[in-house]
Amino acid sequence: MVIGALKEAAWLTTIWKSSRKTRISDPEKPVIGIMSLEVSRLMTKVANLWHFLSDKQMSRLQDELTDSLGIRNLVSQDYNHLMELALIEIMDTIKCVAQGVSRLGKKCVDPVYHNLDHVFDNGVEIDVKWCGWEYKLKKMDKRVKKMKRFAAVTSQLCEELEVLSELENGLKRMQDNNTNQLKLHEFEKKVLWQREEVGGLREMSTWVRPYDYTVRLLLRSLFTIVQRVKGVFGISPRIGSFARSNSISAFSVYPSENLIQRSISNLGDKPKKKYPQRFCGTHAPVKSRSLAQVQTPNMLLDSKKRLLSSKKPTLGDAALSLHYANVIIFIERLAISPHFISPDSREDLYHMLTTRIKHSLRLKLSNLSKSGVSEVYNGEIASEWSSMMQRILEWLAPLAHNMIKWHTERNFEKQRMGYGGNVLLVNTLHYADQVKTEDAITDLVLGLHYVSRFGREVNDKAFTGSSCGAHCDNYLICNRNIMSL
Repeated sequence: MVIGALKEAAWLTTIWKSSRKTRISDPEKPVIGIMSLEVSRLMTKVANLWHFLSDKQMSRLQDELTDSLGIRNLVSQDYNHLMELALIEIMDTIKCVAQGVSRLGKKCVDPVYHNLDHVFDNGVEIDVKWCGWEYKLKKMDKRVKKMKRFAAVTSQLCEELEVLSELENGLKRMQDNNTNQLKLHEFEKKVLWQREEVGGLREMSTWVRPYDYTVRLLLRSLFTIVQRVKGVFGISPRIGSFARSNSISAFSVYPSENLIQRSISNLGDKPKKKYPQRFCGTHAPVKSRSLAQVQTPNMLLDSKKRLLSSKKPTLGDAALSLHYANVIIFIERLAISPHFISPDSREDLYHMLTTRIKHSLRLKLSNLSKSGVSEVYNGEIASEWSSMMQRILEWLAPLAHNMIKWHTERNFEKQRMGYGGNVLLVNTLHYADQVKTEDAITDLVLGLHYVSRFGREVNDKAFTGSSCGAHCDNYLICNRNIMSL
């Protein structure tokens, strides 16, 4: 809608009469004009990159990579590899912004900006001829604040352009309908005032800035960010590696098979066996506070080759990361009150499951049915299922929420100007092992099946002898109609 308004308003540039003194000193230098929206997006990304590379944010990233059981369970327990994935995405983002700057550079007057296409192809090995283009730390902070102001003003300009477009259309209708001259005059004043408002914002935005000025600002900021990346990640020709944190000791992530065996054993009168609590792992990884050095600048290329040659399929490879994130979040909501899941919710969940998960679910349900567990309610077993779901969701749900957040932050049409991006793909389901993730989801659905199916028996007993009246009777009728998964 905003982009449409900008296109429709392009013709307005010929009639806008700004009362402010123009800032275009050199008429030969082309100005950004209608491209200000694209420029503001680039500036926002640059500002977000700089913010993400701050000490505070990098410390947060390191904590997440060392503390997150979900990342260690589904992505990798190799801290070195996790940091490589983070670095790859950061450098890819820099390259993406650089491509936009390169397109703008071709419209500059200064020929030095005409051939920026491949400057950031290998960001960690910038040509020496660009040395000295980076800003000093304090100056970069000031430039980032300036770019944020440009983005904020451009966002407001877009909103006012929409208002102006509506007023212009309204004025045209009034003129065509021979509206009363007094009303027409009042409306014309409103349109003129809105034009002044738009003109003022236009002068404060990148709209009137020359391409040369804008490209230089963005280009130098990118060089500064690359230098910051090198410092943060310790990129140097020296042999080294990321500081490693101790691996989490081996544990069983998906306990459904053990839990099924436990459920079967509890049906008889045999003495109960003590099973190790290995549901999700309880050993906290040792933190490592330093970001050590990357082995060589070629590490980025080597890491990408390893990703492509990896035999284990990831959710990103299968284009299932966003879908599974929605499935997990839906299960998380149902797990809050599994006894009161409606038939519609069950049907919605079933249709969200992929063929692989449905097949795995049928096999495990068949095992439960053959054992007789699915026909007999056992409070202790139900409690274990509930505990299992909670423990899996504790480490799995954060990755799902991060996946949704990552997608929202980078959705071009929905992204608001100035909206920050603080989540990397390594914090999401993108690199998650497909088989392990599907096993976890299957266990969650299996747990919902058992708890929701037999939970009504507990609820019925709780309401026996109650004097709550007709309201409770209606509740019980509704509860008895709940179908099993």
